[in-house]
Amino acid sequence: MFGIGPFLRARMLDHRNRANHAKQAVAKREVMTQLALSSLSAVLAGGGLVWAVLAAGAGELTPGAVAVFVAAVSGTQNALVTLTIDVARTHHSLLMFGHYREVTTAAPDPVRPGSLLPAPLRTGIELRDVWFRYSERHPWILRGVDLFIPAATSISLVGLNGAGKSTLVKLLCRFYDPTRGRILWDGIDIRLFDVSAYRDRIGAVFQDYMHYDMTAEENIALGDLRALDDHPRLADAARRAGIHEALSALPHGYGTLLSRTYFSEADKDDPDTGLVLSEGQWQRLSLARGLLRDDRDVMILDEPSAGLDAQAEDEIHSSLRSCRAGRISVLISHRLNAVRHADMIVVLGDGRIAESGRHAELLSADGEYARLFRLQSAGYGPDNEGATLGGGVLP
Repeated sequence: MFGIGPFLRARMLDHRNRANHAKQAVAKREVMTQLALSSLSAVLAGGGLVWAVLAAGAGELTPGAVAVFVAAVSGTQNALVTLTIDVARTHHSLLMFGHYREVTTAAPDPVRPGSLLPAPLRTGIELRDVWFRYSERHPWILRGVDLFIPAATSISLVGLNGAGKSTLVKLLCRFYDPTRGRILWDGIDIRLFDVSAYRDRIGAVFQDYMHYDMTAEENIALGDLRALDDHPRLADAARRAGIHEALSALPHGYGTLLSRTYFSEADKDDPDTGLVLSEGQWQRLSLARGLLRDDRDVMILDEPSAGLDAQAEDEIHSSLRSCRAGRISVLISHRLNAVRHADMIVVLGDGRIAESGRHAELLSADGEYARLFRLQSAGYGPDNEGATLGGGVLP
């Protein structure tokens, strides 16, 4: 479409040529080394042979001894070559074995001695003067965030790209710890908790969901492995995510492999080798995966309806509102119509909380949230006119 074929081909050939030049340089060094060693070996073998012939001519060696000497030299050379090759292969095998050991013996997240087990959330979660950056060479993503999220409260995080919304969620999930400040779970710093036990109290649906080369029911069950053999529970999560009928219609139903990784050319048209869902269906399946954990204290929803059509988005958010009741839910969405029902809307800007409140309060404040809401709602008015805060034309 963009006519970039010649550009990409030239880029590929440029990288290929660079790689070839590097390989040629290595090959030249190998040839020179082998030539030097071969020359040294030839000189030693030739000198030894001359000595043996001269010694035989002087009567110091018999013809049989000369033959044995020649065979010994040849055998020694072959043995040294074989030894060199074996050493190189052994070195390579040890490197591969090291990688193998790292993978097979990889431990879970380290458990700090004396770690606590989090109790069910009663009061709420508090972020107290939270600062975060990924390293000292990176800019600050969050800058002194103070936020209290009461238990059984739904909040929505709003802001421009790069405002720190997803980073804040990652800190709540404890993928990272704050550079400064603390996050408190009923007054207890979450760094004191066992990581696995803490995360077990959180459910999440992320925008960047994973595709696993497994069956449909296994893909859903990864949200809570205790449901792996509980088909009614898996089907219930799929129904609430709006994907049950599509999965049931697959050749093997929930047991259908959702991958085309393992097929061969001979069986590429055989549905038994696996099928691939559409992106919208994968989005719903990942939502079903997250809904398996809807009984947790906290539900993280990072753009859960991204990529879905308007009808599907409305169905998803209606389902989510019912399952989020009675627990903390944190919703990130750029579609402000989806966040207006939250108990509290938090607007982030430049790593700080710019404003917070309910939908009507923020509209009345006429701040950043109201500005963003006007921008989105303007497109719904007739000829983009009349869609103002006071005009009553907002969705």
